[in-house]
Amino acid sequence: MRVVVIEDEPLAAQKLIGFIKRFEPQAHIVAQFDNVADVMAFFDCEQQLDLIFSDIELLDGQIFNALNSLDLPCPVIYTTSYDQHWAAAFQNQGIEYLLKPFSFKRFSQAMSSYEQLKNSFAPTVPLLQPPANVNYKSRFLLRKSQVIEVLKTEDIVCLRAAAGVISAYDKEGVHHMLTGNSISDIEQQLDPKQFFRLNRSDIVNLNYISGFENYAKDTVAVITCVLKEPLITSKTRTALFKNWLAG
Repeated sequence: MRVVVIEDEPLAAQKLIGFIKRFEPQAHIVAQFDNVADVMAFFDCEQQLDLIFSDIELLDGQIFNALNSLDLPCPVIYTTSYDQHWAAAFQNQGIEYLLKPFSFKRFSQAMSSYEQLKNSFAPTVPLLQPPANVNYKSRFLLRKSQVIEVLKTEDIVCLRAAAGVISAYDKEGVHHMLTGNSISDIEQQLDPKQFFRLNRSDIVNLNYISGFENYAKDTVAVITCVLKEPLITSKTRTALFKNWLAG
């Protein structure tokens, strides 16, 4: 198990690492940080991790200042002395919230939650090979005042999530609000041969991609034939996007 520890209190970090090693002797502490700036620098390159343990209030600000802009490769268990951040924690890939000081028993419960989550997502079919006879979503129903309108999936250029709202942009450039789903839920309903998730917030339709160009280190700007602004891949999704686009 490859782990990153983010903690600005040396004694708390030492205790946490002790708990990790006690629970999983083979765990490898890949890196340890005490500030937001170093976390940002670390994730500037793609990382292979299984789990992140993170305090919330660090030396140079809240960890959410970093995590909000990152495409994390794994879940996070938050460790903090403050109970008011739990909502933000679970919006940033949090799976557990440990209030300091926590016991090894409570730590073990959090790790059990992680293991259950990991097992539930264990692959039963080859990666990117969906089960046979899957019926992907062909339309969305939209409530417009007293009328229910139909938006065909094939007419969607992209879907974007922001501030808890999911928007669909159609081939005419018209913006529609979707309700009752997260972007991850919608991703699972779409044909992966036709739609690709570029980052934490954006899903694009292959039929409307006109090209892409380099944007920043390890990212590209995806140009559609409808939207004025390009869609930007996350660093961890860029190579996958190129392979997907090449068919």
